[in-house]
Amino acid sequence: QFKDAVDTKNTLIRMGFWPGGDRDGNPFVTIDTTMKVADALRGGIIKCYYLEVRRIRRRLTFEGVETVLSELEKKLYNNIFIPGSRTEITQQEILNTLEQIRNTLVYQHNGLFVYLVESLINKVEIFGLHFASIDIRQDSTVHGRVLEMIAEKSTIFQPGYKSLSDSEKINLLGQISKPADPLLFDEGVEKDTMQTISAIKEIQKNNGEAGCHTYIISQCNKALNVMEVYGLFLLGGWKKEELKVDIVPLFETVDDLQHAAAVMQTLYGNEVYKKHLEQRGRKQVIMLGFSDGTKDGGYLMANWSIYKAKEELTRISRQNNIDVVFFDGRGGPPARGGGKTHKFYASMGKNIENKEIQLTIQGQTVSSNFGTIDAAQYNIEQLIHAGISNDLFSSKEKTLEKQEEELLQQLAEESYTAYNSLKNDSRFLDYLGHASPLRFYAETNIGSRPARRGASSRLSLKDLRAIPFVGAWSQLKQNVTGYYGVGTALKKMEETG
Repeated sequence: QFKDAVDTKNTLIRMGFWPGGDRDGNPFVTIDTTMKVADALRGGIIKCYYLEVRRIRRRLTFEGVETVLSELEKKLYNNIFIPGSRTEITQQEILNTLEQIRNTLVYQHNGLFVYLVESLINKVEIFGLHFASIDIRQDSTVHGRVLEMIAEKSTIFQPGYKSLSDSEKINLLGQISKPADPLLFDEGVEKDTMQTISAIKEIQKNNGEAGCHTYIISQCNKALNVMEVYGLFLLGGWKKEELKVDIVPLFETVDDLQHAAAVMQTLYGNEVYKKHLEQRGRKQVIMLGFSDGTKDGGYLMANWSIYKAKEELTRISRQNNIDVVFFDGRGGPPARGGGKTHKFYASMGKNIENKEIQLTIQGQTVSSNFGTIDAAQYNIEQLIHAGISNDLFSSKEKTLEKQEEELLQQLAEESYTAYNSLKNDSRFLDYLGHASPLRFYAETNIGSRPARRGASSRLSLKDLRAIPFVGAWSQLKQNVTGYYGVGTALKKMEETG
């Protein structure tokens, strides 16, 4: 009915997928897992196309259509049901076949049932052969270890790589001209990291570029962390001019958020990285962690820091002629950045970039918000409406006046002080571990990843994941992560008038 509803160059919606790609602190996600997930996503969407082509073929028995449709059905069938007979089918090939059928229907059969074909064309344009794009994610410290190992075991880097300054390392990483020997790595996370970087090329070949083109860096706190990943791709056999991957820094803690703009300014000023961004359409995706931000700084400080970070990142990106896209790592409850998502995006104002919205939909909200067609349609419409209304009805160039910003900054600082006094108390984690079911989260086989990063037996707040942290407090009916410090700040403001 709406054949032009989807712009092929700017699809209305794109699906991302973390299972199988997020290996940050999760030893159970390996290269084998990633490749199996990529195959499952490809097979799943091709099966959907196959079943729809079969349904359409029952209606389209016309001359010049039936034979072409049968050939497409056979090719789709061979890609799913016959082991080892995967053919070189592509998204464009499917689209060309469907466009041929559409034209035949329009010009030879009075457009009869053409809406069925146009509906399938829209789906193929959105989901391609990938269905959802696998996001690879790894901790920045792992990348540093891999590079140090390569420096020790090969002659690719000059001696003393580990002792070089950050700026010297950045220059060196941008000049890599040959790949590292895969045999340098015997086993472990270092070997998996290099195998994953090589595997992204294979996934793009089978599923299309959209199948896997995002590499997220957890615990990113300096420009070097981004250039380390760029260098690893060159060491993994990628050529600079063929690197079809978006390198995404993830800023999570309050401190990281406050320094995010300076980190990106350094990258925008780097000639090597600037060329990479030009190849990627002058677009930079930046992820912001609501969950870990709230765990680190409390509700008010985390959300205010994210808002200010977005404001500064938008400003410097516009100055450098870069389209910045914010990828919001929001959870379900307020303690993990949750809330009324559409109201959140509708209130951003003009001083925060919003041409494109990327956000995580966490496990506990997928079924409630998108589990039925009606719920999914409603919530997707709300998101689209939020972006449109923010663009159309934001009347002020600046969302907040200077006095309002100062007030919010003061509230955030008061809240942060109160939250930190609790968080840094020597009895804080002991109490949580003793009184809550926190210690049992790691033993339940229901999570998507371990309850904490690292293998240390000692419990630390930095390594503890946001989900078990928030969940443990919720089980106690003490929603510390959702409110602690907010009331103190509001009371202080009331007392000072």
